[in-house]
Amino acid sequence: MRQSLLSCSSLGLALCLANCGDAASDVATGPRSYRGFHSFTLELGQSANSESIKLVPGRDLAVLSSSKAKRATLVRLDGDALVELRARSLFPSDTSESELTSVEVAPSGEWAVFTRTLETRDPTSGEQTSCGGELVFVDISDSAAFGTILKELPVGPMPDSVDVSSDGRLVAVANERDSAWGGKCKVAGVVPSVSIVDVSAGVAQASELYRVTMLEDEVVNREPETVAFSRDNDLVVCTLQDSYEVALFRVSALVGLSAPTSRDVNVVRLPKNELGKDPWPDGVAAFTDKTGAEYFAIAGEWNDTLMVIDAAGKLVANVDIRASDMPSDLPRDTSGEPPPFRPDSLAMFRFGGEAHLAVSLKHAGAVGIWDVGDATAPRFTAVVKVGKADSGTPSTPSSIGTEGIAATPTGDSIVCANEGEGSVSLVRVSP
Repeated sequence: MRQSLLSCSSLGLALCLANCGDAASDVATGPRSYRGFHSFTLELGQSANSESIKLVPGRDLAVLSSSKAKRATLVRLDGDALVELRARSLFPSDTSESELTSVEVAPSGEWAVFTRTLETRDPTSGEQTSCGGELVFVDISDSAAFGTILKELPVGPMPDSVDVSSDGRLVAVANERDSAWGGKCKVAGVVPSVSIVDVSAGVAQASELYRVTMLEDEVVNREPETVAFSRDNDLVVCTLQDSYEVALFRVSALVGLSAPTSRDVNVVRLPKNELGKDPWPDGVAAFTDKTGAEYFAIAGEWNDTLMVIDAAGKLVANVDIRASDMPSDLPRDTSGEPPPFRPDSLAMFRFGGEAHLAVSLKHAGAVGIWDVGDATAPRFTAVVKVGKADSGTPSTPSSIGTEGIAATPTGDSIVCANEGEGSVSLVRVSP
């Protein structure tokens, strides 16, 4: 049963948290404030490694990427519930440590593209000998063809994020490499990069146009994390997590460059928070504010911030996620070094005519909502607890592990992938 705001006054906040996700968690701070409730969690099993999820445009469907299981799942949004329609292991004979790290759906809704990390090991010693990666284009029709691989295309090492331009002609890939801070690639000499892939002639003819390598002669650990196109399908924005940077470049500016590098693009250092902690930028999402200007929101995974930059990379907002805004019984990490809430992924929607961001809060097992109609002053609006059964406490992090997130254009439905629990949750807008 949903609980009203008045029935939750004991929290001392204009928020409400539900036990096991059966009730609402919302806040009203103005006539246009978003209010949502957790309506359903679809359990798929902990081995599902639910990591990334995207909605199919114009349909009540979502595609889930299960990382270690290397599985694609088609889910239907059925009112306030979620229904698993189809699932398919894309590489059933692959017993290596490769993963399907992320997924994006084509604007046509006909196919999805997954990022797949690849590695090889010496059969005798077990020592890792290579770190590679590829894009996997897959049929996502609600039919027996679901999960059919249409094309595999090599890209840079250990890709971790992918985006498709809104015109369906280009694909951008963040080739993380993943060797910093105890990462998965242990092979020397592997170079991180961002790939631009041409799919204008169809996925069967997909080809890599450019690979922008991230040089580390001045700044080390430039590992691409999340990538996003602008609305003009030309500007690409990519977070560089371990160097606390963001790279911005136009695809059109790469024409004529045979081997573009980070020296050919705009790389901007992102700021610390008010406590002096570096951001470790993760998710990025494009949005337009009330003036029609385009901005990019960035999740500061390791310092609990939401940052906003303009198309030139200029910082216009750096907002801390504050414990005082959250219900006292919301899980969080209070051990010290890790962030309490840990924002991971972002999804943009418009509610009440204003741009909003849905943010997965990994250590809270929750979805946070920010109003970014004024890009210079993001306003925290609501938090909704998700998941089925959380062992996290007000002093220990959530076991739900909320990561990938997607939202319908109006925010009436938000879905999130919960890697720790192996589930998908649905947040619905309150009437």
